[in-house]
Amino acid sequence: MSYGTFNPTRRNLLTGGAALLGAAAGGALLTAQAESKPRRGKLTGEGGRYLKYEDKLSKMFTAVLQDVMDAMNVRGQCMAPDIKPLLPVMRAWGEAVTIYMEEVHEVPKKPFQMEMELLDSTKPGQLIVAECNAKKMSAFWGGLLTNAAVGHGVSGVVVDGGVRDYDEICELKFPVFSAGMTPYDSLGRMDGRDRDIPVVCGGVKVSPGDLVFADVVGVVVVPQQIVDEVIAKAWEKVRGESRVREELRSGKGVEETFRKYGVL
Repeated sequence: MSYGTFNPTRRNLLTGGAALLGAAAGGALLTAQAESKPRRGKLTGEGGRYLKYEDKLSKMFTAVLQDVMDAMNVRGQCMAPDIKPLLPVMRAWGEAVTIYMEEVHEVPKKPFQMEMELLDSTKPGQLIVAECNAKKMSAFWGGLLTNAAVGHGVSGVVVDGGVRDYDEICELKFPVFSAGMTPYDSLGRMDGRDRDIPVVCGGVKVSPGDLVFADVVGVVVVPQQIVDEVIAKAWEKVRGESRVREELRSGKGVEETFRKYGVL
C-alpha cells in the first residue's frame, strides 16, 4: 500500500530499469471470469492496444502470466496482496493509463482537474492505474467516475488507495481493485499531480502502455516490451494445463503426467 509519506523504494523502482533486465526464454531482452462481464461503452473506433488479444486474455489468469514471466527471468511483477477486487468475481485487463496522486492540505483551485483530463482521454480497452501517495486513505475512485469510465469503454481501475460508492460500482459490474474502502472524499486530501507517466502502484512499476491483468488472486503487470511474447507463451501454457487437468481427472498418476507435460 503506497499511500503514506514518499518512500525511496518508489524512486528505485521508477529509475531502476536495470532491475528488469533479463534474457527472456524466447530471446527477447527486456529493458525495462467474472460470472457476468463488466458493462462497457461501445468498443468503436480506436481502442487500447491489447483489444486484439481479448479472446485469449479472457481465458487467462494472473498466475499463468507471472509463471511465464518467471521463466523469462522477469520476476516480481505482482502487486501487493492488499490490492483486492470489490467483488471476488471481478476480472480486468487492458493497456495501462496512469495517474499520480499526492497528498494536499487544502482544496485546489481546480479540483479533480487531472482526474477529469485522464478519464476524458481514455479509449476502450484501457485500464486506469493510480498511485496514491498520501498519509491517510481517501477515495480516488467512486460511482460518478465509474459511470464515466463505462461510457468510455474503460476495462477497469487499479488503485493503491481508497474507493467508495461500493453499491453503485458493483451494480454497474465495473472491475475495481483497491487497497480499501473509505467514505472520505479525496477533495482537499489528495489531488492529481501528473498523468501518463511511470508510477509505482502496489510496489510495482507501471508505465503507460503496459498490460495490467487483475483477478481475485492479484494484479500482474506485463511490461509492454514483452507483451506479445508473454501472451503467446501463456496461451500455450493454458492449453497445456487443460490437457493436464483432463488426464489427472481421468486417474493418471501425478508424477507420470508431470513427466509427460512438464506442467503442474
